Amino acid sequence: MTYQPLLVGFEDVFDAPSIEPHHDLFQFPEIDAETLRSNGKQYGRAGELLVESVLLSVGVQSVGVAEHLPFDCVVFLSQGVLRVQVKTATRPRANCFNFNISRGYHRSPAGVRRYSDGDYDLLALVCLSENVVKFSADRQRSQLVGIEEIERLRRRPGASFEAALSELGVDQMTPAPAGPLPFCY
Repeated sequence: MTYQPLLVGFEDVFDAPSIEPHHDLFQFPEIDAETLRSNGKQYGRAGELLVESVLLSVGVQSVGVAEHLPFDCVVFLSQGVLRVQVKTATRPRANCFNFNISRGYHRSPAGVRRYSDGDYDLLALVCLSENVVKFSADRQRSQLVGIEEIERLRRRPGASFEAALSELGVDQMTPAPAGPLPFCY
């Protein structure tokens, strides 16, 4: 029988990670700013999964993509593939969820910068504490979702998606073409 020795230190990769429960996160959205900041990636991922859930619930297939891309998921439509950038706000301020539509991180070497016109096709603005998503074709750098919009977004989760597609000139009800889907780049 063949024996494969492990590389020193490599055996730690196979150990289960010691994940301590974050009891302070159980109080979401009533948590302090530092806890929000230190768990930003986690809340961003929660927003991405909520977008995929909303899309699936209205019969639209999507899939998440690698983190280094300028969009977070792709949506499969009969006309092709749309690239969706997800932005997540954890809770409202002054009766609005505020979204800064920029790319990058303050502590990264590249910093924070604007998206290029071709980086994504559609925005998904996630109001995480309310578990709602507003889809938008608007490319403004700063966007708001008012508290007064929440109930409408909750009642018809696909309505803003349809409206955003219409703004892009995409008719979701077109019959699917035969063969592989073309990309909308």
